[in-house]
Amino acid sequence: MARQSPTAVIFRRGPSRWTRLIKWNTKTDALEYGQWFRGRIYEKRCDLSPDGNLLIYFASKFNRKSVTDTEYTYAWTAISKPPWLTALALWPKGDCWHGGGHLRDNKTVMVNHRPEIMRSRPKHLPPRWMNIVANPEASGEDEPIYSRRLTRDGWRVVQDWQIEYTKSRQGFVTHQPEIRIIQHPDRSLDLSMKRYLNGFRYYEMYALSDRKTGATVNLDNAECAQWDHQGRLAFTGSGKLHVGYLTEGAKLVTKEIADFNHQEPEEVESPSWAKKW
Repeated sequence: MARQSPTAVIFRRGPSRWTRLIKWNTKTDALEYGQWFRGRIYEKRCDLSPDGNLLIYFASKFNRKSVTDTEYTYAWTAISKPPWLTALALWPKGDCWHGGGHLRDNKTVMVNHRPEIMRSRPKHLPPRWMNIVANPEASGEDEPIYSRRLTRDGWRVVQDWQIEYTKSRQGFVTHQPEIRIIQHPDRSLDLSMKRYLNGFRYYEMYALSDRKTGATVNLDNAECAQWDHQGRLAFTGSGKLHVGYLTEGAKLVTKEIADFNHQEPEEVESPSWAKKW
C-alpha cells in the first residue's frame, strides 16, 4: 500500500517462475495490469513511494546469459513506475543476499546494498533530484528489511520472535512466533499477523479482532492482509483479491475484487511514460 495515495501494488506469482505486476486503485477498485517477469521478485524487499508513483524492487533471473553477465548480473535492485518493471534506475547485486530497499519519501531512496558494492549502470542513473542512500548495515535476505517496513507502516510488535536453528531438525524451529498488530484507523478493530519459521519455510497467519467485543475471526486463506485507504480489510489468497469488513455479530463479509487465476504469461510492452523519469 502507498502511504499517501489510494494506490497498491500486487505481485501476482504463478506459474512459479513468473510474476506479474498489478496496480490497484483502492478508491475505485480499478486494476491496471502490467508486465510479466520470468524470474523471481522478492516482494518483501520491495516498497512503494508515498505517492504510489515509484516502486523499488529486487529481482533475480537465472539463465545462461544472466549467470555470466558481469555488467548487470543475475540479481539486481531497480526502480520503476508501477505496474511496469522497466528499470529507470538499476543497481547490480551479483547475488541474492539483502538487496531491494525502501522509499523513505518521494525523493529519498534507501538501497539495501552496502556502499562498497553499490554501483549504478550508466544507462540507468537516477535523476539529480533523487537522494540515494546506501545501507552500510545491509545483511540477511528478507530480514531485517521486511520487519523495518512493517514497523514503519504501523505493524506493532506485541510478542517477540524466538527461533532456533538446529542442524538435527534441518532448519529453523519457532519456539514463539512473532505477533504484530495494526489497528484500524477509525474502529476498534485489530488486524494481527503471526509469523514463524518451520524448517526453511516462512509462514504468516492473519486474524481480525474487535477490541470492544473480544470477537476474533481467523483469515485462514489470507496470504497477505492490510487495511486499505478506505479502511476496508484487503487481503489476497488462492490467486484472488478480496476486501471485507467485520459485522457487529462478528461475521466476516467479503467481496471479491479480482480473480487472477486465469491469467497466463504474455509479452507486454511498457508504455513510453514508464520508460522515462
